Amino acid sequence: MQASVKKDRDKYIGGSDIPIIMEISDFKTRYDLLLEKAGLKTDDFEGNKYTEYGNIMEPKIREYINRSFPEPFRFKEGKHSKKAKKDEVIGVRCHTDGENHGYILEIKTTSQIKEKVEDYKVYLVQLLFYMMETKKSSGLLAVYHRPEDFSEEFDPERLQRFTIELSAYSDLCEEIKSSVARFKEDLKKVLENPFISEEELLPVEISDIASRILAFEYQLEQMKEIEKKLKADKERLKEAMEASSVKSWTTPNGYKITLVEDGEDKEVVSEVFDTERLKAEAPEIYLKFAKEVRTIKKGRAGYVLITAPKEAKT
Repeated sequence: MQASVKKDRDKYIGGSDIPIIMEISDFKTRYDLLLEKAGLKTDDFEGNKYTEYGNIMEPKIREYINRSFPEPFRFKEGKHSKKAKKDEVIGVRCHTDGENHGYILEIKTTSQIKEKVEDYKVYLVQLLFYMMETKKSSGLLAVYHRPEDFSEEFDPERLQRFTIELSAYSDLCEEIKSSVARFKEDLKKVLENPFISEEELLPVEISDIASRILAFEYQLEQMKEIEKKLKADKERLKEAMEASSVKSWTTPNGYKITLVEDGEDKEVVSEVFDTERLKAEAPEIYLKFAKEVRTIKKGRAGYVLITAPKEAKT
């Protein structure tokens, strides 16, 4: 399948593009993908040992899964292409790892094994995209735990299977649709203006707020440098005042400068209850007074991370 997947990639949005378009992939940036689809940048990726292993194991995994289905319902690879319409700049292409009358099969090999299907979001969005495009309401995500030695012998104990119902992911499906629609609009802008920057593709409100934040970030960086110099000069002033036995003075504009001398280190003794020893030496007493306390641990709040360019870092 790989040769046909690579052919005319700039004319279609494929399933593997979806995590990149949604900006949840570490493989490539959305802007780089835009440039590739516009023919302004070459995709030089020819595969590696991980993709090659996936190509080897895919038919073996599909064959194993097919043993669970009667002959008429067994999975076969599928190819679906929709060329761009007159008002569109790019089409859609789905090369599925397998499909039958009601299901789409997506196969992945990885060393990063998760417990929940939602933790495989980069795989899930690709499967959901295929399901929407092929109008299938059900899907099967098969994740194979890649062994460290890259053994090509299939081991069923390494296979995870998740059954996916399209109706259970309506919000995520809308996010996929919205992301693809925005990508198509941005691609049109890139084709019209090959010199357009990534920032110019942002909505005006986001660009304006980001510009203000970056101005503040620059000021904060300058303040950090001033703070370092201030701290060093305060230390030198302290040493000079100690050497000259100057305790304090007031400047003409009213600032009072006072030497706060170093305090002596003191030993502080406090008692702590050794719960581990009690649990080990008197477990019946420990259990008698131990009680279970349930609390809600709040999830981390989302935030905007700003990373300065390398040349700007000090």
